[in-house]
Amino acid sequence: MNYHKADVAAIMEYLGSFELNGFNAEERKKYLNFSLDRFLKTIELFPDGIGETSSVLELGASPYFMSLLIRKHFNCQMDFANYFGKERHKGNTEVLISEKYHEKHGISFRHFNVEYDEFPFKKNSYDLVLFCEIIEHLTVDPVHSLVQINRLLKNGGHIIITTPNVLRYENVLKLIAGRNVHDHYSGYGAYGRHNREYTPNELRLLVESLGYRVERLYTKVTGSMHIQGFSIKKFRRLIQFLTTKNRGSNIFLLARKVSDAEYKYPEWLFESMHERAGRKKK
Repeated sequence: MNYHKADVAAIMEYLGSFELNGFNAEERKKYLNFSLDRFLKTIELFPDGIGETSSVLELGASPYFMSLLIRKHFNCQMDFANYFGKERHKGNTEVLISEKYHEKHGISFRHFNVEYDEFPFKKNSYDLVLFCEIIEHLTVDPVHSLVQINRLLKNGGHIIITTPNVLRYENVLKLIAGRNVHDHYSGYGAYGRHNREYTPNELRLLVESLGYRVERLYTKVTGSMHIQGFSIKKFRRLIQFLTTKNRGSNIFLLARKVSDAEYKYPEWLFESMHERAGRKKK
């Protein structure tokens, strides 16, 4: 999909018109400005055949900008999941309202921790699962999430993963300048920071050890659409052109389920996980 400047402006205006209780309007605006480019690049990764009869699960759906885009583009059947901490009850509905476009959407989601809990959805029930900007926040066990997603996918179903690229050019520049590339500690707790970022090849090795075959894998430069009202799209394209292979800011991966998955903890990623793996197999 090629988005012209007018298209992007219209999409931003549409998504930005929605209000969501409990979310600061200014923070939502900043997040949308920074993330819209990544959202649009994620939409481009959708496999062929996703449409009205397709079932799609979006993990970490809040604040639902991607959800609205998916509904507009594909009109598919969607389920949603979030995790807001242990104190939050296990199920909820949130309401998105756009007075400008006369739209109101009730979003019912399941509340659970993707790193520890069994996903509360039926086996072999989804054509596509979105696992976007989540894996880098996990503290202990990304394998659990990928095995659970595999269980939910139909045979031949797809997973989309997006995550920051630890090899991105910004990190290289930081290291050259003697700066640390790791995230700050967060007031939102352990899940409020990036705990483990991946290289593109690491992500490929991980998913292909768990019943998936990678169909598309690349990095792209993503970032803010505007700075103080000034579009930086052309400058981002120039950065992408000058960026060497695999140095883009985000990894984009599309993989197909080719077999059921077992809990495996590769040595290049894990240490002292034998006991945990044994418990998972029981």
